[in-house]
Amino acid sequence: MCGRFNIIDDPFTKLLVEITGQHYSVETRFNIAPTEQVPVLVIKDETDWDLLDMRWWLIPNWAKEVSTKYSLFNAKSETLAKSSAFREPFKKRRCIVPVSGYYEWKKEGIIKVPYYIEPREEAGFAFAGLWDRWQGSEQIIDSCTIITAAAPGSMKAIHNRIPVHLSKEQVKRWVDPEASPEALMKLMVSEIRFPLSVTPMSTYVNNARNKGEECIEPVGETVKVG
Repeated sequence: MCGRFNIIDDPFTKLLVEITGQHYSVETRFNIAPTEQVPVLVIKDETDWDLLDMRWWLIPNWAKEVSTKYSLFNAKSETLAKSSAFREPFKKRRCIVPVSGYYEWKKEGIIKVPYYIEPREEAGFAFAGLWDRWQGSEQIIDSCTIITAAAPGSMKAIHNRIPVHLSKEQVKRWVDPEASPEALMKLMVSEIRFPLSVTPMSTYVNNARNKGEECIEPVGETVKVG
């Protein structure tokens, strides 16, 4: 799964330029949790993107109210075409959730140790996502979810699922409005698409209210994956 991530303004801004060709100003945020507002890339046409703030926890457009009853901040790749919450966004509202790196937790004894996963050579991750627009009597909320797939063998020791991260070429295919469901599902395979670093971090990050730089304070050696 992906339940926490961060944005480091540089090289995050480089990642946005690589994807969109456009310059954006963003704030560093060390510990982003579900239901918070996050920047999301939505394609307008072949060469034009919007960077929109969205709630990270999908609210289906047909929902009667805003709720966290079901865990819709992640979407399993295996159920995209079947889920009532994700089926329509999968067809019509695919997006990119750009991040610098993300955290996963592994229980070691009685402690949940956070691990920080980041690209070794890339400017960040382009996560495959879905978005939707919910309208109530007094507000409109754009929201998103991050798609996950089964973790490949090299990552299973940390968690049994990983967020689907796309190469620059795959980004274009994911947001292509003419892409077939079959072509899109081929992007959902369980694989590491570029080399990663996995580093144990301070348990300070375990509390979603903690937002300081201590969230990326390493407490052990980095392991290279991929």
